[in-house]
Amino acid sequence: MRTLLLVLCLTGWALAQPRNLAVLCYHQIHQKADTEMVTTPERFRQQLDFLQQQGYQAVNLDQAQAFLQGKLSAKKFPKPLLITFDDGYDGVYRYAYPELKKRRMKAVVFLVVSQVDRLKPTAHLTQTQVCEMDRSGVFEFGSHTYNLHIPIPERRSESQVSAYAVRRDLTRSREVLQEWLGKPVRSLAWPYGHYDEGCLELARQSGFRLVFTTDYGYNLPGCGPWRIRRIRLSSDFDTVEVLRAKLETGG
Repeated sequence: MRTLLLVLCLTGWALAQPRNLAVLCYHQIHQKADTEMVTTPERFRQQLDFLQQQGYQAVNLDQAQAFLQGKLSAKKFPKPLLITFDDGYDGVYRYAYPELKKRRMKAVVFLVVSQVDRLKPTAHLTQTQVCEMDRSGVFEFGSHTYNLHIPIPERRSESQVSAYAVRRDLTRSREVLQEWLGKPVRSLAWPYGHYDEGCLELARQSGFRLVFTTDYGYNLPGCGPWRIRRIRLSSDFDTVEVLRAKLETGG
């Protein structure tokens, strides 16, 4: 009898635990994993297979926002997951796009907008590729700034960049993306994940409504859209076993 009660208590405790939204953060997908920012296509395929086997559901930005507002159906989305890529490297088109499309999974790219069409020193996505990926419904796009891919709070504190310059850059990034895509753009990921309260206010003033950081861990229902946590998987050392551990511990 005591054993049965213990099982029932533990079951009730598990069911009472809130769902989490895991937001994965990648950078480049490339055959040569020569830096900690690169994941090989094979490693990426292994991770996607694992996520699907474990029942994770890759959501889009609308669904992620609904979760952050406490409005996403737990019945329809028991294990929501958002896949993101920072910077906008060409390997996302070459390797990640076909793998996600084949599995009917969704993802988001945060672009350094001024780097689009730039081939050196590292090849980035082209505007043509961005528009194709967006039309496919597999990818959505957000801002990683227009040309201020710098630690913004530190540069502001050192008077190297003004609040006006940051707001102008963020607004320009959003407006250019909206012109390319023909739809509203509301998501932003901070360069290097660095931000402070002043940065959050500038993001609001620039028209953004979903703001991503590199603060580690899960997001809980209703936690809000301004400090979205992510779990980084940028290195090829992030095997399936490492991914499993990160998902189990929230980063």
